[in-house]
Amino acid sequence: MSENFLKISFLITHYNRPLALEQCIDAIHNLKMAIKFEIVVSDDFSDLNVLDKIKTFRYDKLILSEKNLGLAANLNKGIKACDGEFILYCQEDFLIKHDFKNVLSEVFKVLDHDLDMVRLRANYTFPKLVQLTKNVYRIPKFSFRNFYYNAFQYSDNPFVVNKIFYDNYGLYLENTDSDYGEAEFAIRIFKSNARIGILNKDYIANSNYNESVVNRPPELKLKKAFKKFKRFARAFRLHIEYLFYDKNKRGLLTYKRRR
Repeated sequence: MSENFLKISFLITHYNRPLALEQCIDAIHNLKMAIKFEIVVSDDFSDLNVLDKIKTFRYDKLILSEKNLGLAANLNKGIKACDGEFILYCQEDFLIKHDFKNVLSEVFKVLDHDLDMVRLRANYTFPKLVQLTKNVYRIPKFSFRNFYYNAFQYSDNPFVVNKIFYDNYGLYLENTDSDYGEAEFAIRIFKSNARIGILNKDYIANSNYNESVVNRPPELKLKKAFKKFKRFARAFRLHIEYLFYDKNKRGLLTYKRRR
């Protein structure tokens, strides 16, 4: 294989967090990989002073927007700009740990034969997993042991896919808020035949500059019993969404689209 073959594109979505973006880019360069890669930054109409700053960073492509369109549109235009055989996606406030390069060959291997996506982290633990290699596990399409997380096989936490993944399963739903878009794509993947895997440990660190640019209401302190009920209700709701999901309409029954 030619040394000039572009193996992987690191796709970073960004909006008004230049310090986090710079850390994210530096973490990729610090992997010191022997393979050829590119770094693609897809920006969602950041402020002019922010753009002036990030134009000095060490990436290969900067994809700009004429207006703020949200995470889904930012992801979609970034995906289209990637030329690597594989795409590793992360938002700007995530840092890829140095030891990730030690499992990269395993990730490429399973994506060639056994899986469609490999996740680098999750905010929860899947009780049921199927080991494929030393460091890669497959998440079962459905498992009663994974009842609370069956619909969370996909997440916008960092992951690696073969670029043809989006030819097979579609791009992200635009013109809606990020919560609706992520839930819709998660149900879409749950409903599909996509095979999702996850690494045996967390290969992602959080940036020192991970303040959110999305305004969210403060979380209420809930009693333990109510938390358990809320978790069950959420899982039940998502399984209902799974049963009635129509991939052609790409709509959810119990979520309200906002944007």
